[in-house]
Amino acid sequence: MFSLGTEQRPIIVKVQSEKKGEKVALICKRFGWHYIIGLEYTEDLTDLRKALKDTLGPANVYDPCLCDSGLKYKFCCARKMKNFDIDQYVEEFDSQS
Repeated sequence: MFSLGTEQRPIIVKVQSEKKGEKVALICKRFGWHYIIGLEYTEDLTDLRKALKDTLGPANVYDPCLCDSGLKYKFCCARKMKNFDIDQYVEEFDSQS
């Protein structure tokens, strides 16, 4: 099976505004992912969350978090991904670049 973000299985997201679509595109381009963005009334960022989790998270959720907080991944950045806020992620992403 192909992983998310490949040409055979692009990341499909639904956003409410073009501005948010631009943010999704920025993230996908950063990781070299293929993506499809649709403007819809109801947002759905599930594929984007899953792709980020698969890319940024460790194989074992009980490993130390990659952000060097000293906590296990499950109790640190995994919680952030559960309550994923694209605006906050893009802001952090821009500050690191």
